[in-house]
Amino acid sequence: MSNQNPVSPILPTLDNDVILNGMADSTTWSKAVLVQTQEEERYRLARALQNGPAQLFANAVLELETSLRLLEVDPQAAREGLTALLTEMRQGLVEVRDLITDLQPPLLSELGLATSLKKHVDDFCRRTAITATFSGWDDLTDRLPATMEMAIFRIIQEALENVRAHSRATQVQILLHRTPDKLVVTVIDNGQGFNAEDSINPSARRLGLVAMRDRAELIGGQLKLFSEPSRGVGVVLTVPLRGRAAPNPPHVESEK
Repeated sequence: MSNQNPVSPILPTLDNDVILNGMADSTTWSKAVLVQTQEEERYRLARALQNGPAQLFANAVLELETSLRLLEVDPQAAREGLTALLTEMRQGLVEVRDLITDLQPPLLSELGLATSLKKHVDDFCRRTAITATFSGWDDLTDRLPATMEMAIFRIIQEALENVRAHSRATQVQILLHRTPDKLVVTVIDNGQGFNAEDSINPSARRLGLVAMRDRAELIGGQLKLFSEPSRGVGVVLTVPLRGRAAPNPPHVESEK
């Protein structure tokens, strides 16, 4: 996406955004955004369960019923059916474990944002065969507040999910630029992109982008999206580091 003219930022809105943005009390607004984001997360989790484990179990029941009927009349066919079912169940177990990992990143609280993201990106490449560039994250040597780390992780996670589900991309970059007062995270793919004025964008993508924006705002950040057809998508997250020291600061005497 380099050497291209910038395109207009895109961010879809929900019907109740006017109500949310009109709330004068910031605490009430934050709570409303949190509830909205939680409902979107529940919807996407229900969809993932329906399309994954629920469908697998339904197929397994049918396969088992068929195999039981065949045991007496055609044992070979029954064995073949059960062998195929075993393969499907093993793959389903992998998908369930991936879903659990997506719901609760196992390394985030122990090892921090950079290490957890690196593992997630490696898993993403393994599952999708999309090539990823993970650059700039060595500059993140200190820990961020837990809420900030989780929000950044989830935003990148959702951006990568959009790449997998919608972009038809073969490459994605996950870049970090740190200054003394802010973090700038960029996720860029080389996929098909989309038009901001296109009203037929999938609702799942729409919900995902709104959740990303809400997470950014809850940590005082800003999310922008850049895209045009055939030019990929760029997600840019800017997070202020209020009251935090720059990486590798000069030595100063500690206050008593």
